[in-house]
Amino acid sequence: MGARAQVSPYIDSIINLAYNAPDSIAARLNNDVCWKLRNSNPEVAIQFGSKAIEWAKKTEDHEQLVKGYSYIGVCHRNLGNYADALEYYRLGIENAREFDVKDQEAYGYVNLGNLYIYQDNYKEAEIELEKAMKIGAQLHDTAIMAYAYLNLGRTRLAVKDFDKSEENFLTALELRTQCKRLNSQCNVVRKYLADCHAEAGLTGLARKEYQECLNDLDIVGDYDLLADISLKMAQLSFGEKHYDLALKSAHSSLNYAKRVSSKYAIMNAYNMIADILYVQARYKDAADNYRNQILCNDSIFSEQLTQKIFNIQFSADQYKKQQEIEKMEMEKKIQQAFIYALFGGILMVILVLVIFIVNNRKVKRLNAELKEQKDALSDRNVFIEKQAQLLLKQQRQISDSISYAQKIQTVLMPRSDEEFASVFTDKFVYYNPRNVVSGDFYWQMDSGGRQVIVVADCTGHGVPGAFMSMLGICALHEIVAHGAKDAGTILNQLRDLIKTLLRQTEIGDSNPKDGMDIALMVVDRDCKSLEYAGGNIPLIYIRDGELLQLMPSRNPIGVYRHETPFVGQKLDLKPGDHIYLSSDGYASQFGGVDKQKIKMSGYKSILMKIHELPMPEQAERLEHEFNTWKGANNQIDDICVAGFLV
Repeated sequence: MGARAQVSPYIDSIINLAYNAPDSIAARLNNDVCWKLRNSNPEVAIQFGSKAIEWAKKTEDHEQLVKGYSYIGVCHRNLGNYADALEYYRLGIENAREFDVKDQEAYGYVNLGNLYIYQDNYKEAEIELEKAMKIGAQLHDTAIMAYAYLNLGRTRLAVKDFDKSEENFLTALELRTQCKRLNSQCNVVRKYLADCHAEAGLTGLARKEYQECLNDLDIVGDYDLLADISLKMAQLSFGEKHYDLALKSAHSSLNYAKRVSSKYAIMNAYNMIADILYVQARYKDAADNYRNQILCNDSIFSEQLTQKIFNIQFSADQYKKQQEIEKMEMEKKIQQAFIYALFGGILMVILVLVIFIVNNRKVKRLNAELKEQKDALSDRNVFIEKQAQLLLKQQRQISDSISYAQKIQTVLMPRSDEEFASVFTDKFVYYNPRNVVSGDFYWQMDSGGRQVIVVADCTGHGVPGAFMSMLGICALHEIVAHGAKDAGTILNQLRDLIKTLLRQTEIGDSNPKDGMDIALMVVDRDCKSLEYAGGNIPLIYIRDGELLQLMPSRNPIGVYRHETPFVGQKLDLKPGDHIYLSSDGYASQFGGVDKQKIKMSGYKSILMKIHELPMPEQAERLEHEFNTWKGANNQIDDICVAGFLV
């Protein structure tokens, strides 16, 4: 079976048992060794996994057979051999289905999802993890559910959905904490939770969580996890320009990665080291590390990496040439001084003349070389200037296009306070896009003596969100213009029309899942009442100093797994009622002392403080409270808040 790895007395004892085990338990013991060594020594682990498969086939132990395929797949993933990992995962799933080993089938889907995450294929990853989640729920298996939530959090983190990512990681941590046999796996979840906080800009909290993981003795020997945590620590230090500390952590990551022979981890460590050396102007060392990165896995070789090496070599060559130029100028001065000194003696006239001619030729040659180098630099500067002008032109074109898109979007929404919500005594709109154009919109239209008023939050920000908002406005106009009057009817027709326009058929296919959250009210001024229907956006109203709500349906406009009809809710109006419709952008903003969200509770508290002010002043106070809370943080979402006074 090859060389034995001395990892710990405990693992070594299992290895001894595996070598001498009776046939009935040989497969299980060899699988145990394979699993224990998967992160610290995956190459040796594969040998034990292969032996486990042999024994499992001989003894017809179907559970250990499936585990053997899955464990070897994990080892190949740790080594960066993704094609081999995929093959073993599929063999494990096929055998699990054939022999009805449901829990191992679920783990197979988790492993496949994990592999897709490594390949940045997040859509396929979510499909596999949903399969695992379904089986885990059927079996009431905490371990399967914890693994599925952990990897689902990784997919959400990869697309910058920090809230859902954090929610998934916390669920996985809670499941593993509650189950004693899973306690030792909590550090993996804490590491990814720290990744989430680091990506969200909470670097202080992330650094503390990484260090707590490194200090925990449970991960000693888990070199794959140690390599990843050390790399994250290096990235944090690099971002804070603590380059010496970053370099130390990056070298630790490289050492751990080499111990586990993970091509992916080694490649990332070399890249981090090279980036640090580059900013320290250690060009030669940086280039060497970039080459090492390429050699780790030439299939990951990219034009961007080649350009980095070229830039480093160019900088190094320019530095070398500059030194040669300075050296030549110094030599020229020395020679001239030497020539002047020789003029002091008549006997040295001939010698001085010869030396002068020789050195003069040398100086001319060096000057010619210097001129050639200066010309080359000048040509490159001209090229760079042209590229900069081209980039500036393209930037202006993009900016002009977005500005024009903003004009189109603005035209589709109400153009004045008189036009928007004219049935109310007073009103305001606080509209604050994150970018120039917005995925949030507000809209109104008169219909048969009643007024339809909408506030909506579309999928995405910027240009994609703006496209969805304009599609939503046009669809609403078409539906209301053709006579739809009831709030629930309008939203049900809107959902059907949006799904048709976006060619959304079912949740599991390849069609887009774009849509919008929405609040819609149909106001009858004569009857002093309104009818409300909503998808994920409530109607908030304050009456006699008490904040109340009409709750929305828990599904959006667009394709959704648990789709339910939208139903209208009637509200009789009283003079002095304050009504508010809002997207979730205001409540989702990070800020404050602890960089937390405002949340709906904070948003409602602000409304209670300001609702008695005149409506224009309420808008100003909302903006002031938002900017105070946000501080130096970036705005993370579009904002639309509309308030109405009865």
